[in-house]
Amino acid sequence: MARAELIIRCPQCGSEKTWRDGIRYSGFGQVQRYICRRCGYRFSDPEALREIQAKVQGIYKGARDSAESKSSGMSEHVQRILTKSLKSSPNIPSTRQICVTKIKGAKNLAAAENQTQAAGIAPQQPTDVKGKIIEFMWKLKREAYAEATITGYAYILETLLKRGANLYDPENIKDIIAKQDTWSPARKNQVAKAYTAFLKMHGLKWSMPKYKVAQKLPFIPTEEEIDQLIAGCSPQMSTFLQLLKETAARCGEAFILKWTDIDLVTNTVRITPEKSSNPRVCKLSNKLAGMLANLPKKSMTVFGYKSKFYMRKTFLKQRKRLAYKLGNPRLLQIHFHTLRHWKATMEYYKTKDILHVMQLLGHKNIKNTLIYTQLITFQDDDYICKTAKTLTEATQLIEAGFEYITEMDNIKLFRKRK
Repeated sequence: MARAELIIRCPQCGSEKTWRDGIRYSGFGQVQRYICRRCGYRFSDPEALREIQAKVQGIYKGARDSAESKSSGMSEHVQRILTKSLKSSPNIPSTRQICVTKIKGAKNLAAAENQTQAAGIAPQQPTDVKGKIIEFMWKLKREAYAEATITGYAYILETLLKRGANLYDPENIKDIIAKQDTWSPARKNQVAKAYTAFLKMHGLKWSMPKYKVAQKLPFIPTEEEIDQLIAGCSPQMSTFLQLLKETAARCGEAFILKWTDIDLVTNTVRITPEKSSNPRVCKLSNKLAGMLANLPKKSMTVFGYKSKFYMRKTFLKQRKRLAYKLGNPRLLQIHFHTLRHWKATMEYYKTKDILHVMQLLGHKNIKNTLIYTQLITFQDDDYICKTAKTLTEATQLIEAGFEYITEMDNIKLFRKRK
């Protein structure tokens, strides 16, 4: 059988459903890495490892033969290094005493582990903890968690490792979180939730700390600032921001839009919900319809970014450049979700109809809608005033978006924001 036809089985569960997962480089060659789709275990190509082992043994044998032939001209120390085998675990007697600092009377490793557990000391973290994180990500994916949640939880666990945490010691995790003075209570609460999910995967529990997360009102920019940001970004990013501004869609909902979801004849877009929201159809302006029509159609999706991570990274770069160019640091507070808050606030300000805003956002619970609406008075807004003497004129003004104010001398007064 040819090498390419060999079936790579998982050494842990024996499954044949394995994926290639990158290449590990060493001084003796490349080793193909695999990941099991059933259990998430990562391992190296066994045949490649045997080839490297044979190569290393050949180099060692050649060095030892060369040392034996030239031993007369070498010192005793060099001869011992090249000709004597190193002490490995099979050559070390299990009855020898090991160094134990906190526990007295331990004669070997087994006795030390037993006394450590009896003393209540947390077990040591396994060396393949990064493999456990990958296994954790795979189990989250099997449980149908969102891709952003999986990536975020994995990033949190890797951050804890960098700060010297032992993922198998909950008390140590509490100490690490408590020492992070730069983390907000909301961030600490998110870290605790990620660690809770990690313990649940291993069938463990812990007493999760309770962090008081203060509710903050979101930043609401002016429409002029949003338009400046849209005008200064690249064509694809400008279209994405204009879509968020007009439809109040979430970033993930707009990112997965397909060309089949957009109807440029009726200027409407069908939004597929996320987070268990309601689907909805939104009206597009002629400006946004033209921007969408000018985008290149290279794939089934409207926006050709590789992932939401790269799209957000591109936006942050363009936003920083515009804030510096326009001398307006308020632009740095605008995020993708800020436009959803802005649209909800503006719609409630215009209509005073919370059910209309709830339908626009796709919420199923009106309590969620109340978070997105703020009572903001726009003192500096300019209006266009119109009058109507007949019913036909009043009807035309209302259809044009004018709002009825009052009546004076049998003349009805209407206004609309510029």
